[in-house]
Amino acid sequence: MTTALKNSAARIRDWTIQKALPLWAERAQHSSGRWVEHLNLDGTPDLSADLRWRVLARQIYVYAEATRWNWFEGTEIARQTYEHMRKTGYVARVKADGTVTERRRDLYDHAFFLLASTSLYRLTKDPQYLKAVDEICVALNTEFKHPAGGWNETPRGALPRRQNPHMHLLEAFLYLYNETRDPKHLAYCEHIIGLFKAHFFDPKHHIIREFFNEDWSYAAGEIGTTAEPGHAMEWIWLLFRYEFSSGRETKFWRETLYANALKARGYFLNDEETVSGDIRRETRRLWVQTEVIKAHLTMAENGVGGSADMAAAFIDGLFETYLKADGTWCDQINACGGEVAKTIPVSTFYHIACMAFEAERVSKIGKLSTSISVTPSDNPS
Repeated sequence: MTTALKNSAARIRDWTIQKALPLWAERAQHSSGRWVEHLNLDGTPDLSADLRWRVLARQIYVYAEATRWNWFEGTEIARQTYEHMRKTGYVARVKADGTVTERRRDLYDHAFFLLASTSLYRLTKDPQYLKAVDEICVALNTEFKHPAGGWNETPRGALPRRQNPHMHLLEAFLYLYNETRDPKHLAYCEHIIGLFKAHFFDPKHHIIREFFNEDWSYAAGEIGTTAEPGHAMEWIWLLFRYEFSSGRETKFWRETLYANALKARGYFLNDEETVSGDIRRETRRLWVQTEVIKAHLTMAENGVGGSADMAAAFIDGLFETYLKADGTWCDQINACGGEVAKTIPVSTFYHIACMAFEAERVSKIGKLSTSISVTPSDNPS
């Protein structure tokens, strides 16, 4: 791997270890185990804002994985967060004082509840977490199941249907399968990949479709023509993780999405476009750029020339534009590069951490892989 990527991966690793992980654990977690929704721009916690419950699930992943990578001792943080999350239940929103304000069960949230349970199982091998995984799978197969394939947004079938929760379920099930090697967990991945090929991937525009009707036809109106470049880049990474797990090639879709994402676009990708590539929201969230880096890392792992250096350049660009020296970040910029975020969301840490773990893993590869058979182990060394 290139010297530039090794240096940039070390830079984001050191920032995550020395600054971000200790800062967020100190400032953003309540003694109860729950977390604040965000920090104010001055770095102080907002103790009054309602909390999306999936934020806890994302933080469980961050601190469990950081522990597994020997970056931070976060076992107790992850356990305490998990216990509070489970005690309250799989709800959507909670007030700052702990009162549940929205008990709606949501598919997107459940993808992260699954990821959280898997994270602690991978770290501790405690069977209680695998039991929780099984409970979530039962809910998917009963409460959320949809006759047209995939799962409902909510048990009552809220519309429009979205690819995004399914994408994150793929992430969680791949993560789970890499630990259990249970064929039933890979079967969930196979089902979601089938949805990707049949509905989510647009072969005409080479983008990811976002919103759908009951039968997976495209939703009407403006939302039906929405494209999020960040999700296309996220799919590139997931497609290769699926290829690693299943041995089934995904090269065509990865290369097609990658080529389109980099065509006639600036340094950082926009938050939202139309399916034809016209800009709909020219703001640029931090999470989008972390997914760009993961896509570059994926293509570098597959021997695509220049991708390793692109990943390095984007990581360095985060420090110039988004990441702060104290371990916080600017969450969104405008087209001119000005900071427009009103808060510092806790939820973004999941994207940053996942990118940092991937940068560390890929930068340690001595030889670029040319086939799935020589892809390095999913486990950190």
